[in-house]
Amino acid sequence: MNKRVIALLIILFAIGALLFWRPFSSPDAPTKQKNLAAMRPDFTAHGMKSRIYEPNGRLAHQLQAKLMKHYSQIGLTELRSPRYTAYPEDEAIRWTVTAEQGSFYDDKTLVLEHNVNITSVSPDGVKQVINTDYLIIDLLSETMNTEYPLTVESARYTIRGEGMRADLAAQTMEIKRHVETVFLPRR
Repeated sequence: MNKRVIALLIILFAIGALLFWRPFSSPDAPTKQKNLAAMRPDFTAHGMKSRIYEPNGRLAHQLQAKLMKHYSQIGLTELRSPRYTAYPEDEAIRWTVTAEQGSFYDDKTLVLEHNVNITSVSPDGVKQVINTDYLIIDLLSETMNTEYPLTVESARYTIRGEGMRADLAAQTMEIKRHVETVFLPRR
């Protein structure tokens, strides 16, 4: 036999063995498809608002988003353009937080990402805006935390830092690493 014929037979045999063996198909492909199907949201809502009340009936928190997708299997609600508002007792400083996206977990933790803006307005009208890219809000302990760079802006100053911890109930905020403060003159 000719060397070319032998080489052709070997190649055809190898192709036939590959087609029969199918190493390119995953044996757990049906399992992956089941997992994807299991991860479909239980519900999707547009423009939904969720309000959390204290036992005495006072509105404590409000969470709204342009789009919400809830996955009960993993205790997660995905949020598009979320807006969180904390309503403190005694008409203290009101905090409103917005972001491009977020995740709300069953343990009452809200994680906000991308272009996070925290606006606080005191009862006497003093406004302060904090910008960062990532923020964790614990609704049970009423705290906000980030390790990311942030900017605090008001009419009189601009502060840059890294990391922050805020206690909504105590009305306190601490910057973990101060970078720069710029005071602005009165106009």
